[in-house]
Amino acid sequence: MTLDQIKTLCCIVECGTLKKAAEQLHKTQPALSMSLKKLEDEYGFQLLTRDNYRLTLTEAGKSFYYKAKELMQSASQLTSLGEHLGKGNEAKIRIGYDVTCPISHILRVLKQCQEQFPYTEIELIGGTRFGALELLKKEEIDLAINPWWPTLYGLGDLESLPISNFNIILVATPELFPNYKSINISDLKKEVHLNIKESDLSIDTHDLMLLKGSRQWRTKDGYTLKNMLVEGLGWGYIPEFFIADELKSGKLIRLKPDGLEYAISGEIRIIKRKQYTLGPVSSTIWNEFL
Repeated sequence: MTLDQIKTLCCIVECGTLKKAAEQLHKTQPALSMSLKKLEDEYGFQLLTRDNYRLTLTEAGKSFYYKAKELMQSASQLTSLGEHLGKGNEAKIRIGYDVTCPISHILRVLKQCQEQFPYTEIELIGGTRFGALELLKKEEIDLAINPWWPTLYGLGDLESLPISNFNIILVATPELFPNYKSINISDLKKEVHLNIKESDLSIDTHDLMLLKGSRQWRTKDGYTLKNMLVEGLGWGYIPEFFIADELKSGKLIRLKPDGLEYAISGEIRIIKRKQYTLGPVSSTIWNEFL
């Protein structure tokens, strides 16, 4: 069996006659008949009959034809993939992002990339507390999208591009702190501080969002942190966009205690290793954020 024989069978079935199929394939009718006969002889059953002077698939021919269609579609995709890779486009790109970053902004850019480069696979990896940067340093991802702090310049080998902003706020349920408008640090220490486990990077923001002396519960998942806060298990810092609906409905309230940083804002950047040369697809993603 050859791909040309499969193409011939599909064309004959879809055209309905040998004449039309021959015209479409730019071949003679005898050549098509010979190709079809070789296919039938190879497997030992009839694919088409001429009942009522029309070419009709036999029952066995129908099963064979449906699989032949799948094969032709796969062959077409393989051809497109080969052409895609032949142009130097990446087969796969790995992107890490921090939960602090609004995912909708990232997905809009990736949608544009998908339309332009449909055969490049994108692996999108969510992380917390500089987890994306940690993966980038380990060369496990190609690009990181992460909050940017001036201390990160100390890592030395990163190139970054500002793409958005973040705002992290201190919140809890109103039931946890009925007198939240006059709250202080002592009030916070009576309840559990819910926070996200920090990364293994030597540069981190753990001390910025840690109230020493308070009881702590930790999670690695921003969505779990949100649910813990909504259920009143404690208080904590969380990206504002994450809980916009809960703030609007009153399920969560902002806390502004004296003597403690209760809001942290800054830049979100797309980041790559300086020594890493971006391919055509990852360069497009980088430039789209501009």
